[in-house]
Amino acid sequence: MFFLAIRQIISRPQQTILTVLGILLGTAGYVMFSGIMLGFQTVIMEQLVNSDGQIKISPRDEIITERTFEDIFFTGAEVKWLSPPSGRTDNSRLTNVKGWLDRLSKDERVIAYSPQLTREVIFINGKTTAPARFVGIDPIRQGKVTNLETYVFDTKLKNLGEGGSLGILGDGILTKLGAKVGDTIQVLTPKGNTSPLKILGVLRTGNRLIDDVSSYGTLSVVQGITNSSGEVSQIIVKILNVRDAAGIAEEWAYYSRDKVESWDQANESILSVFKTQDIVRNSTTFTIILVVAFGIYNILNMVVNQKKKEVAILRSIGFDGRDTIILFLIQGIILGLVGAILGLFVGAFGCYMIEGIPLGSSKGNVKAVIRTMQISWDTIIYVKAFLIAMLSATIASYIPARMASHLSPVEIIRGAA
Repeated sequence: MFFLAIRQIISRPQQTILTVLGILLGTAGYVMFSGIMLGFQTVIMEQLVNSDGQIKISPRDEIITERTFEDIFFTGAEVKWLSPPSGRTDNSRLTNVKGWLDRLSKDERVIAYSPQLTREVIFINGKTTAPARFVGIDPIRQGKVTNLETYVFDTKLKNLGEGGSLGILGDGILTKLGAKVGDTIQVLTPKGNTSPLKILGVLRTGNRLIDDVSSYGTLSVVQGITNSSGEVSQIIVKILNVRDAAGIAEEWAYYSRDKVESWDQANESILSVFKTQDIVRNSTTFTIILVVAFGIYNILNMVVNQKKKEVAILRSIGFDGRDTIILFLIQGIILGLVGAILGLFVGAFGCYMIEGIPLGSSKGNVKAVIRTMQISWDTIIYVKAFLIAMLSATIASYIPARMASHLSPVEIIRGAA
């Protein structure tokens, strides 16, 4: 049966080549398309998960309503407001830092955590000023929670703790100030106090929204410069399983008035874009299946019509309907197997050629978050591509195979006569 199927495939080289080529292109297209899209998603996901805490604990800003004052000033009394209170409470620090640190240190799901203090300041260099966000961190703990070290240049993150008033400033801030590493600038706080700060290194993430406003110092330095002794504005946490972040955040939020938010809750809009991309990718996959399946169906359908005499001879020497179906199914599977394997190699080669292609101009590319095309080499892409090709080939070959099984040898011979 197998050798008979091979003989029929070889006897029609042009049709065989076209069928294999269709499967090859469909498989290669799926591999390359999925590799590009998943590669992009992987890079962005790494940015979202590792650039900040997987769970962030911060003060909750509460909306002021009529009920806000009921239990404070008017206990047990009925009050009618002529002008109801409005606005919100703007909390800039956590009130139970020690309680949170104790909870986090005892939770086995927590890998590391790092307290932070964020304050708005103005950097001054001569007559030039630049508003910025000054973040106080524990350099050692911060390195365990995030990948901030990756974006620090001209120094190491841990060097912030060497003593003195040291800071790491965003590349955009240095450009605005006209300053460089090693210079000493002034820090102006909202209260009007100024303090010197030596530039130890440069922060260069490639994201202007960060590089133009972000700066880092040790927690004690920021507390001292902004007169915020002992204050902590947020705690960022890294956990064992990043997929559990939302559940853990909801659990912790239940026991506290503070705002507890996971990385995926904070980036819902970006993740919704990924879902849209997945829909597009799956739609493309379905299209590829249809193209491959129709190609195989049309060619095998023509083969059945061209090989009616052979089918009649086979049926007359003992082939039943089941044997006929198996014969054409074997041909479809062989074509699918050859096309899928070749398609995987072509797709992998295409991904190899695409990976590393620079994005944007060479000048702007230096500071970009994604400097070159990113390709995902996940094995599941190739497994899915192979299974899709084989499944479409099998289904498409079954229809003409079933049609051939219903051909009557007598009617075929009469029709030929």
